[in-house]
Amino acid sequence: MKQMHGVAIRPFTAADSAQVQTLLSDSKVAQLAGNIPYPYPDHGAQAWIESHGERHRSGSAIIRAITLVKGGACIGAISIDHISRGLNASGNLGYWVGMPYWNQGFCEAAGQLMLTLATEEYAMGRLVAAHQIDNPASGRVLEKLGFNELEPHRMTNLSGQYLFRCYERQL
Repeated sequence: MKQMHGVAIRPFTAADSAQVQTLLSDSKVAQLAGNIPYPYPDHGAQAWIESHGERHRSGSAIIRAITLVKGGACIGAISIDHISRGLNASGNLGYWVGMPYWNQGFCEAAGQLMLTLATEEYAMGRLVAAHQIDNPASGRVLEKLGFNELEPHRMTNLSGQYLFRCYERQL
């Protein structure tokens, strides 16, 4: 388990499902994340967590729980998906934390840990990320993590079409 600034990242366990279900049942989290359905389906967290093993084994995603070092509470998730392999390995960074944990530096700290994991354990050379235009806090996190903004793009999410700000970082 890697940790920094009071936050750790680790693989999810079945025991995290109740907390994840509660955090993702908040409409504000779903709205700003842009890829989380609302209302969040019953037992959605359990099914999502159960899917991680196959995604990890296939090499398509690295998914980690963001936890508080003190007490170990799961407060969110951070992942790299759409992973390409080989000499120019790359992926797409995504993250969310529950509303009680917003604006406390947890995403930045978890992001630093995930960047280290991506380079040291997965030899990735490039990451991309995006956030909804109405979520500037996520953009500030990406900038603090050393991502550079690309031109705005139209991307489709579960709710329809939104304008996202897109970023990249060479590792």
